Amino acid sequence: MHSWTTIIALVVVFIFAVEFRPLDYFMTTYLTSPRLNITLSQATDELAHLRDYSNILSILVITIITDYLLYKPVLLFNVFCGILFYVNLVMLPNFIRLKVFELFGAFFIPHEVVYLSYLFARVHDKRYYQATSGLARTAMLLGKFCSSVFAQTLLFTRGKSYVKDLPCFTLGSVVFAFVWASFLPPVRRRNYKDDVIAKLMVNNNNEQSTTMNEKLQPSSKSISRQMWKNLNESYKNLIVLKWSIWYCLGLVGYMIINMSFLSHEFGENEQVNGVVESLTMLIGAVSSYKIGVRRVNWELKCNAFIGSGTLILGMCVIFCYFHQQMLSVQLSYILFGSLIQAMFVISWSEIAKQLKNKCYALIMCFNTFISLVVLLCYKELFIRGNIFQINIPEQVLLFGSTYIIIGIIYLIPCGIEFKRSLENSCSVYDVSY
Repeated sequence: MHSWTTIIALVVVFIFAVEFRPLDYFMTTYLTSPRLNITLSQATDELAHLRDYSNILSILVITIITDYLLYKPVLLFNVFCGILFYVNLVMLPNFIRLKVFELFGAFFIPHEVVYLSYLFARVHDKRYYQATSGLARTAMLLGKFCSSVFAQTLLFTRGKSYVKDLPCFTLGSVVFAFVWASFLPPVRRRNYKDDVIAKLMVNNNNEQSTTMNEKLQPSSKSISRQMWKNLNESYKNLIVLKWSIWYCLGLVGYMIINMSFLSHEFGENEQVNGVVESLTMLIGAVSSYKIGVRRVNWELKCNAFIGSGTLILGMCVIFCYFHQQMLSVQLSYILFGSLIQAMFVISWSEIAKQLKNKCYALIMCFNTFISLVVLLCYKELFIRGNIFQINIPEQVLLFGSTYIIIGIIYLIPCGIEFKRSLENSCSVYDVSY
C-alpha cells in the first residue's frame, strides 16, 4: 500500500517530465522554418482552426472513458499520442501529414486533467486533496518554466537555427514521461459492482449470483446512464456548481490572455515576452504551492475568495487596457498569472472533495469541454470575424469587464451575509419602567 506522499512524489516527477516541452514555445518558428517550409498562414490559421475542433473531440472522448478505465491506461494513451505527435515533427512532415497528426496532439493535451484525476483517486483522504492539487500545479508550472528558459537560452545564445534541435529534446522528455508513467501503481477502487457481488457471496445463492452477474455486465447504455447520474448528482452540489462555473469561464480567459496578447499595442518583442511568461510561471508555481499547503475552510469562504480573486483578475486586465507603460502591463500580467494559478488549485481540490461517486475525470473533463466550446465560439464570433470582429484592445477590455462582472456576482452573497450578520449583532435592549 503506497502512502499518499509516495504517490505524489511519483506523479510529480511524471508531471515535470511531461511538461518539459521546449518546442511548444517556438512551434510557429519551427513550422515556418526552411526545414518544414510551412507558411505562417497555414501554421497560425489552418492548423489552429483544426486544433480547436480536435481538442473538443478529444476531451469529449477522454470524459467518457477515463473514470471507467481507471485513469492509468488513459494517461498512458495520452502520452503515447504525444510521442506520435512529436515523432512526426522530428521526421519533417509535409502539411497534409501535419494536419493528420494534429489529432494525436489533441489527444495528448488532456493529460493534465487525467493525471490530476489519477492523483485524487489514489490519494483517498480528502484532507490531502488541496496539497495534492497544489503540488501537481507546482510541478506543472516548474516543468513549463524550465522548458521555456531552456528553449529561450538555447535560441537566443546560439541563434534561431537551433530551433531544429527542440523537437528532439521535447520527444526525449515525453518518452521518459511515458516510461515513468508505466511504473505508476494502478487505481483499484471498489464500486457498486464489487459491493453487490460481495453481498451475493455472503448469501451463497449461486442462481441469484449468476443472474445478477449477467445484469452487471457493462454495456454502453448502463455506462451512459451512470455517467448522467453522476453529472446530475455532482452539479446539484452548490459548491461543485459554483467552482465549475468559475473554472469554465476563468479557463477561457486564461487560454486567451498572454503577454503577446496584452502587449500587442507596444509591438512584438519575443524575447522580452518570453522572459515575462517564464517569470509568471515561476511565481505562479510558488503561489500554487503556498496556497496548496494553507489550511482554510473554503466552504465558508468560497464566495469571498472567488469574488475578490476574480475582481482582482479583472482589474489587472483592465489596467493593461488603460495603461501605456510596458512595465506596468508586465507587472499586471504577472499578478494575473500568479493569482489565477492559485485559484485553479483551490477549484480543483474543492470540486474533488465534493464528488461522492469519485467521478473526478468526468466532472473536470466536462468543465474543460465546456470551456473549449465557449472558447471556440468566442474565436468564431470575435477573432476570426465570422459574425463580429473586434481588435485586440477591445478584447482586452471585454475580458477584463467579464472578470469584474463575475467577481461582483460572487461577492453579492457575501454582502447579503455581511448585512445579516450586522443586523443580528445589533444589541436589543429591553427598557422597562
